Amino acid sequence: MPEGPEVRRYADALEEIFSGQEIISVQARTSVARQWLLENGDRLIGRSILRVISHGKHLLGFIKGNFYFHSHLMMWGRWLTFTSPASVEVDRRERARIEVARGLAILRSAPIFNVGEGDPYEQIEHLSTLGPDVLPYKKSFDAAEFRRRLCSPGNRELPIGAALLNQQIVAGLGNYLRAEILFSCGLNPWRQVSELTKAEIACLAKKVPELARRAYLSGATANEDERTRMKLEPALVYQPGREFGTRHLVFRRTNLPCLRCGEIVRQQRQATTNAPNEDRSRIVYFCPNCQSVKLQVQSKKA
Repeated sequence: MPEGPEVRRYADALEEIFSGQEIISVQARTSVARQWLLENGDRLIGRSILRVISHGKHLLGFIKGNFYFHSHLMMWGRWLTFTSPASVEVDRRERARIEVARGLAILRSAPIFNVGEGDPYEQIEHLSTLGPDVLPYKKSFDAAEFRRRLCSPGNRELPIGAALLNQQIVAGLGNYLRAEILFSCGLNPWRQVSELTKAEIACLAKKVPELARRAYLSGATANEDERTRMKLEPALVYQPGREFGTRHLVFRRTNLPCLRCGEIVRQQRQATTNAPNEDRSRIVYFCPNCQSVKLQVQSKKA
């Protein structure tokens, strides 16, 4: 699933093409957006797109006259941009298409696309409840609000590995970022939020925006020295010479040595909710030694 850094890069690409441009056409295949466009689409033609932003995993475009478009990429969605619209044929995976004089943006394989009038934060489900953005615009990460939400009574019994995936606590984290953040802070994913010390929570508040921004800028959470080491030591990667294998320190590095201690990196499923009758889980990656995960706990749950 695209996480905050990836969605921000999509927003940047759309902003480059759309900002200040008048809409030539908007098309959608998602049912609600398609119906709205049938009734109101003509009202968008000729209106300027003011800006395109991301908030966590959500992408928002603001259109002159109090209109908007919104997408959530879920697992497989992506935005594509083109500067020669006439040459781009319709693909069966296409979910939306927006054209301006400067170019064209196409949304593929994403189940969520909305277009409407008014404040999207009042109309789109979940937007108003989002926690602090891991990549805030023109300000620093709201660490105080992150700590308040994380430590609120309703979240204290959550394992920290599940809490970091809760978009109401912090917006933009997904599976790779939570694994890398927990590893960077040396935290066991199964420790409850209530068990964390002030220093550990402070580490999270620092590493959340730090690793999100590194991933946004470089496409990796490992720093340059760590990536160089993985490139030079074949035993640290699955396939020497592949750039992808050097991007992260624990995410998708199962059965490879930890760069810090040499212990073998492990993986296992972790429930993402404490809600009864809900069986949702994600794979979490970790170093048993650096993160104090007892191997007998791992083997019992594997």
